[in-house]
Amino acid sequence: MHVVSSHHVLSLRTHTRVLDTEKLLSILVESQGQNKGKRRASSPDSAEQSHKRTRTVQAMDGERAEGGGNLDLETRSIPVYQRVFELEYDSGVDMAFPWRRNEAERRLTIWLQEHLPDGTVHLGPLFLRTNRTETFYVCLLETKAYTSHEFLLGLPHVSDGFHMADHDIRSSDLKNPLAALEVLQTSHRAEIRAQLYLETHARQINDAKLTLLPFRLRVEVEASLLCPAIFEPITSRAKGRLNDVEEAQRRILLELFPSRSPLPTSFREAIDIPLLYSILGPAPRLSSSVEEGLMQPRELLPTLLPFQRRSVAWMLAREGKTLNGAGEAAPQLIVSPDELPLFWEEVEPETGQKWYFNRLLGIVSAEKPQEENSPLGGILAEEPGLGKTLECIGLVMLNPAIGRSPRTKRWDADSKVYVKEVKTTLIVTPVALAPQWVDEFARHAPTLKVLMYDGWAKIRMPITEADAMKARQEKRQQLERRSGGRSRGKPTASIEQAVRGKRGKRPVRRGPKRKADQENEDGDMEAEVEEHMDLAEGDDSDDFGIMDWCTYVNTFDVCITTYAVLQHDLTVARPPPTRPRRATVNYGDNERIRSPLVMCEWYRVVMDEVQMVGGGKAEEMVSLIPRLSSFAVSGTPARTQVSDLIHVLKFLRVNDVLSSPRIWPRLLKPAFANEFTALFRRYAIRTVKNAVKAELTIPSQQRFLVPIELGRVERHVYDQAFENALLELGFDARGVAVRPDWDVDTADLRSWLRRLRGICTHPQVGQLQAYADKLHKPGVLKSIGEVLENMRDQNWRSFMEDRRNKVQIMSTIAQLMQHDEVDPNRHQRALDVLLATEKDAQALIGDIEAALAEHAKKGDELKASTAKLRESREQADPATRDKGKGLASSANFDESSDEAESDDDDIPRNPVGDEHRAKKGALQNRLRECRITFHKISFLKGDVYHILGEAFANEESAAYAQAEELRRVLLKGTEEAASRAMMQLSHDASVKALKENELGIKSPYCDQGGIRSHELMTEANEMVDFLNEQSKVLWRWRSQMITLLTRPLSSSDDGEDADGQEYARSLETQGEAEAYLQAYSALLADRREFLTAERTLLDAHNVREAHIRHTKASMKASGIVLEEDIIPLEQLDDEEHLPEHDVLHKLLTDERKALLEGFDTSRAVKSVMIDLNNVAAKIPKDDDFEKIIARDGVKRLRTLLADQGKLMDKLQADLAHFRKAFNERISYFRQLQEISDTVAEATWEGDLLDATAHARTEQAELEAKVNTGRARQRYLDHLAKSEEEGTVDEDDRCCVLCRCEFSRGYITQCAHVFCEACLREWLSKQEAKACPVCRAPIKSDQLQRFSVAKTAEQALNAAPPSIANNELAPKSRRHINYNVIDPVIFQDIQSMESLGSYGSKVQTLVRHILYLQLTDPGAKSIIFSAWADSLHIIQHALNHNGISSLRIDQHRGKQNAAKRFKTDPTISVLLLHGERENAGLNITCASRVFLVESVVHHAFELQAIARIDRMGQTRPTEVYCYYAEDTMEKNILDLAARRGQSLYTKDNSAGTVDVTPFAVASDKTVVDSPSRKVQKGDFVFKTDDMLAIFFPHLFEDIEYLLDSDTSEVNIPSEDHGMQTPPQQEHSSQYVNAIAGPSRLSF
Repeated sequence: MHVVSSHHVLSLRTHTRVLDTEKLLSILVESQGQNKGKRRASSPDSAEQSHKRTRTVQAMDGERAEGGGNLDLETRSIPVYQRVFELEYDSGVDMAFPWRRNEAERRLTIWLQEHLPDGTVHLGPLFLRTNRTETFYVCLLETKAYTSHEFLLGLPHVSDGFHMADHDIRSSDLKNPLAALEVLQTSHRAEIRAQLYLETHARQINDAKLTLLPFRLRVEVEASLLCPAIFEPITSRAKGRLNDVEEAQRRILLELFPSRSPLPTSFREAIDIPLLYSILGPAPRLSSSVEEGLMQPRELLPTLLPFQRRSVAWMLAREGKTLNGAGEAAPQLIVSPDELPLFWEEVEPETGQKWYFNRLLGIVSAEKPQEENSPLGGILAEEPGLGKTLECIGLVMLNPAIGRSPRTKRWDADSKVYVKEVKTTLIVTPVALAPQWVDEFARHAPTLKVLMYDGWAKIRMPITEADAMKARQEKRQQLERRSGGRSRGKPTASIEQAVRGKRGKRPVRRGPKRKADQENEDGDMEAEVEEHMDLAEGDDSDDFGIMDWCTYVNTFDVCITTYAVLQHDLTVARPPPTRPRRATVNYGDNERIRSPLVMCEWYRVVMDEVQMVGGGKAEEMVSLIPRLSSFAVSGTPARTQVSDLIHVLKFLRVNDVLSSPRIWPRLLKPAFANEFTALFRRYAIRTVKNAVKAELTIPSQQRFLVPIELGRVERHVYDQAFENALLELGFDARGVAVRPDWDVDTADLRSWLRRLRGICTHPQVGQLQAYADKLHKPGVLKSIGEVLENMRDQNWRSFMEDRRNKVQIMSTIAQLMQHDEVDPNRHQRALDVLLATEKDAQALIGDIEAALAEHAKKGDELKASTAKLRESREQADPATRDKGKGLASSANFDESSDEAESDDDDIPRNPVGDEHRAKKGALQNRLRECRITFHKISFLKGDVYHILGEAFANEESAAYAQAEELRRVLLKGTEEAASRAMMQLSHDASVKALKENELGIKSPYCDQGGIRSHELMTEANEMVDFLNEQSKVLWRWRSQMITLLTRPLSSSDDGEDADGQEYARSLETQGEAEAYLQAYSALLADRREFLTAERTLLDAHNVREAHIRHTKASMKASGIVLEEDIIPLEQLDDEEHLPEHDVLHKLLTDERKALLEGFDTSRAVKSVMIDLNNVAAKIPKDDDFEKIIARDGVKRLRTLLADQGKLMDKLQADLAHFRKAFNERISYFRQLQEISDTVAEATWEGDLLDATAHARTEQAELEAKVNTGRARQRYLDHLAKSEEEGTVDEDDRCCVLCRCEFSRGYITQCAHVFCEACLREWLSKQEAKACPVCRAPIKSDQLQRFSVAKTAEQALNAAPPSIANNELAPKSRRHINYNVIDPVIFQDIQSMESLGSYGSKVQTLVRHILYLQLTDPGAKSIIFSAWADSLHIIQHALNHNGISSLRIDQHRGKQNAAKRFKTDPTISVLLLHGERENAGLNITCASRVFLVESVVHHAFELQAIARIDRMGQTRPTEVYCYYAEDTMEKNILDLAARRGQSLYTKDNSAGTVDVTPFAVASDKTVVDSPSRKVQKGDFVFKTDDMLAIFFPHLFEDIEYLLDSDTSEVNIPSEDHGMQTPPQQEHSSQYVNAIAGPSRLSF
């Protein structure tokens, strides 16, 4: 019995439902009367009678409560729980002041002093009632006097230290065991009895110093379980709701019967991957050497090692088999009859009685449970490289499934299909590993027949027995026709379909077949049908070798498929949905095609690399495949977290876990560690290399770190990205938040970390293969020099834009200052700001003009080189002499282009020339924008001088003149273009040549005609009259357009001064001109249509009634295409369009339509001509007068159409001049208005002072950005100069202060160079905030770090801290003793010559491979990278340097890449993705692994290394992990080393890897801020880990952060493989900071 006692002192003043003292006194008085004043002892018999009475009342209740059982005469009560409450009550008043107590307390105290000074009284049984809303459990006295169960006292809540969450008890109401017992009592599964005793002591009564009442109540609660009700199953509630009875029963039983088994020694209060790997062990040893010898299959070529034989024996036992003396498989029990089923254990509720308790389900049984349908199979979790494939092959050979035949079939309830037995083993593997499995079977077990299954659509045979019978019948009919003397022909389509399957079709051959091809095809198909004629069981002469899929696959020992095939087959593997059918309808019996995989009951299914399954389609498909046994094979069965194992258990069909969705989450609770251990020890084994060292023959392995110093360009890219990361994340360089309300954004932190890690490999990682286009874009890979040039251009553009924005905001501040009426000197102060702004604007314009001049020089060089190239090509091939000119002349250039544009005619028409022209245009636009800003400053300056008075008259005139000159320069281009267009309208010969009389036509034009042609002649004359009327309107509109479009552009042309409203006044003219242009174009279209019944698409668009403005995109969507020879009209914007323009357009349209009234618009002059021609053609005689008249009319109309056609061409060309003039005028006026808008009055919202303050804040931010951009531009120019010249200036080598040469230093914003030691020492002084040379202020955000030189020895040292806010970022002094590559060898590697410019890391990697080819010819290597882009870059670099390489997805025919790499001696490098392609491959032909980046998930790293460190390896192996110094990659390595998980420390860099420390702890497997998309790959789970990578010093022990100058203690390291460096004696011994911009300060 579980006995618990507790003592409580309860306050009567704090709680109201504690004790009813008046009722307690009444009970005492009654008890004294019954016993005649005698002391009443406890009466167990009375209590027992009361108990029986309670049970009798309960037994007479109505129907059994939910989940309960019936009480009958055989019901037994088993006492299992007793709790004793000792309760004392504090009144809060000393007994020395009894009058302060309430009346009931005083009376109770007096009565006890008089009648019960010392003793114990049994007051009777209690009835407990739960009230969950109160603090106490209500106790009601059950006596004759109080049959209504009135309140007497309350019991405090207790939990007895039971952890609800650890036991998966979700109902918080059950925390108190009494509450759980009450639920069981309600359901008749338990009963509760309680007795009340009162104790008094003379010492307490006489002690006046106590505030406690002079008695103690003792409540004895006893609970019993009722049998057999407690053994009965609990009725479940609605799905998804907790069952209170089930929860209560589990709660009580788990407390009554705690696990007696000791916890695993490796248990650390959590169920995690380290616990999983620690509890798994190798297969048990075999009983004898004879049994061990039997585990070696006779036909298996390699000899299994002892541990492999033990593993095979375990797998055989998991299939319920053992080997007899003859080596044949014989059945045996999987679980011993004496062994309890999983999760059951034996308990004793009372002495001599045994129950069986299932801790997971919370159920008990009086009878010993039996193992039912234990699943066959298990988890083979051997460490990578120990031969799991070979062990699976051994199992297939030792247990070959003798006696299984497709003739035996059964109904499969899961797949809802009849399945046939087959002897075949199905192996499912990743796509990349499938060919490897085939090769392993062929090499190690050639006697086994292996089939590769590629999906149901590729099967070329009948799938079902019905299909096979149909194929046999048609084959029989075909043979009968042949025997009847008919010629042999191709089998019918139905036979071919039956043989090849419903979806298996041959490729369709285009074109006719030759006879030989036809015969060959017929022969191939017949051979295919007869190929397995003698293989089918029960074969007879009527089968013709045609068999269904199940019979066919049964002829093979092994069938191999992939996860991708499983996903594809899922659509036909699912059972068809069951739909209701009408009874009166006759439905067709169209059987649905099912996947062949679900039509067989496989003997066993092996899931290779099972961690890749996860959820989704593959898991669902696996659940549908019938089989006898299942084996999950993986060195890392849990990919990232232990909860992933549920997918493995679903595959194994472990119903003990899958019977309820709550069992698996419950198993992961700490309280069920023993059950978790029992589960996986039963179903899994794991052998590690360290445990079988004596049995292994794997050569030794060495692991090295290769530190890479980033080049200056790469360093700048990295540092700039790091600055942007800090800016976006809200940190300064020290890791300090910049805002008080800052909160970390984990998703952004993870994204930036991934981006920075990619940059460490190459600046373009993440940019080459975007998900948007899904395809690699060739030619985008850039050299480091090109990356630098792009960085310079981008930074220069940003720098110029920031400067322009700064000038713009300063001019706005000057405008706002003039409105501050409180300041009497506001205009003078505004003038000062404008003068400073003018200076900045002039400098900005000068820089852009200089850039344009420099660009022009490059253009001249480009022209010269192009001319030389053209000349050399012409000399080589004279036929190409005019080819370039033809191309140039074919381009449709505008004859009115600027002279500047004509200067670019000699620029080549290729990508280089296009880029040059685009950059020139961008520079010109930027110059124009800056000039507009400068114009604003000049204009505002003139206004201020005007306000300041006559004293500044000269300055005022100069300012306005300067503004006017800038205005003239800005408008020069568009003004000249508009003037040229206007000049063409007024002076161009082609325009003036058109006269009004040319539009008129002689009328009547045709004669009267004959009898047949009279009406047509009359119609033609009427049309001519219409054309004449139309010509008058055309000429009038044309004249008006010329008048409108030749009006002067500027007011100065009319003798007026510019006032900024020129554009507004021009809208009336332009709007009127636009209306005439629209109507004129429509009128020309009407004329063309009236002549020829044709209308151009542009005309069709222009004659639309509604005045709608369309973009080119919308016109294209509507099917309207602009003619190339017509200039599109630049229409006014909606806000520029005036109402009177619509009125004019409507009037003109109405006038145009009025001309058409009375005419049949479907008829045209050309129609009349055709009709006349038909009249003439119908007259047979040529000399007929009627025919002569008709022919003459046709001739005249043809002449008219020809003349009018030429006239229409002139009018159309005329319209082009109008359109061009209109467009150029619009462009001019818009630019004019744009300039005028810049000098408008400043506007602001809210208070003027707030607006001014906001503008000044923006100015300060822009000032900082300008300074940073200037410093960065200076540094980039410095890099470019060094890249071009390959030299470093002597001034850059020497520090300004110490005049000593250095390798790393800083450039200040004042262009002075310091070594890092001097600058650090200078900035450490509080008063030193300025440059020691020129006294210019030094700001850390403007410092640029750079590197002059780098030696191999310096590459091995850590970089010193960065500077932020003129403070040093802390840096750890902890020294980790890594196994770094030998400096001498590294120097030899770096001395190798290589081609290309791919960045420091990739270039070093290429040199390393070249070095290996020289020192170890024929050696093969594997390169792993976590980025697809970096693999592309590396392969490009290898190919460029003549190194043959191969990616795993580069197959050649049926030969996969892995096999090509193994067999082709010319291929020396295999490229694998570090996240997707790191598992399963056996590539022992390679002896070296290169990891291009340091990894976060060490499981990826271990899998990658295991590709070569495995059985079958014959050479010593080496692993090289590359990392970029002073970057995130180094911090990742240090973080792993501090946790004892590094493979590269001196103590852990040689020999076999101990995988135990690399298992991820449970608190590291929960992803902080997970994205909606499933996150895979090498990313960091926890926010703290990411912060530790960004800012290692924040998570470092304080003793390692102390400066060596302030501490003389050499701190010993407690970490694995680490030691503290010796104290440095002089600051010059510090290694300078790496190149690139300093970290941002905030």
